Amino acid sequence: MMKHVNLRQLEIFQTVVRHLSFSRAAEALYLTQSAVSQHVKQLEDHFGVKLFIQVGKNVVLTEAGNQLYEHADKVFALLTETEQAMDDLRELRRGSLNVTADTAAGVYIVPTLLGQFHRAHPMVKIKLEVANRRHVLSRLLWNETDLAIMGYPEDASGLAADPFADNNLVIIASPAHPFAKKGEVTLAELAVEPFLIREAGSGTRMTLERHLLQLGVSLNVTMELGNNSAIKEAVAAGLGISAVSQSTVELELMTERLVIITAEHFPIIRKWYVVHSTQRPMTPLVESFRHALLNHEYMI
Repeated sequence: MMKHVNLRQLEIFQTVVRHLSFSRAAEALYLTQSAVSQHVKQLEDHFGVKLFIQVGKNVVLTEAGNQLYEHADKVFALLTETEQAMDDLRELRRGSLNVTADTAAGVYIVPTLLGQFHRAHPMVKIKLEVANRRHVLSRLLWNETDLAIMGYPEDASGLAADPFADNNLVIIASPAHPFAKKGEVTLAELAVEPFLIREAGSGTRMTLERHLLQLGVSLNVTMELGNNSAIKEAVAAGLGISAVSQSTVELELMTERLVIITAEHFPIIRKWYVVHSTQRPMTPLVESFRHALLNHEYMI
């Protein structure tokens, strides 16, 4: 008695059913009639039932044979579906892409990029999580996301970060601010102006503080705010000036709610990064998205 049913035996069984003849099935399969009979006998021995009865020169399915035929159809249908699913994954037609982004990138950059990717791969399941920088790094280090897009990657072992787009830090003010009509503002002038800053741990704040530390300048920080939207609204209201990623103020610049100030030692030149864990293998789909970013196939 065989230990397991195999697909070849089910295929031979189905061929006998279609022809209702062992001899005609043997011809169709380019086998001997005895080989066909042996495979059917192995199936009958395995299940402990008769699959066919002889009626004249032909065979007729028993009730057990009918049941096996129905289930064999399901087996081959599922196999076809499985092969199609694997083909879809290989050809990047299906699959999933999980991206985690820091606050600025998640609001102002990543939706546009994922929209372009979705148009090229409409059946792919896309998930975007927007979080603060610490949470983004946590998701990466715990292998809980495919990729991260952020402005300030951590120099942590197990992570690989590649720059793919400009993410310059600029000084912004209200159009009514005196700096808006001025030429280049000096660092000394910046230092005494009321300055609005992001919360501790923000990539924008870390970049700004390191930049100013190298220049030996301290700011007159009058307000600390938790997100870019709050920063922009406060600056537009005339509460002070601030430093933000230029990507976050494109709309406000177009509508003239904010202006970029020409300032000494600004803008701070930096990049957006696509980051992944070196401990988590990338699927072809994830690698395709990363490759598109690094090769500038998508427009921000």
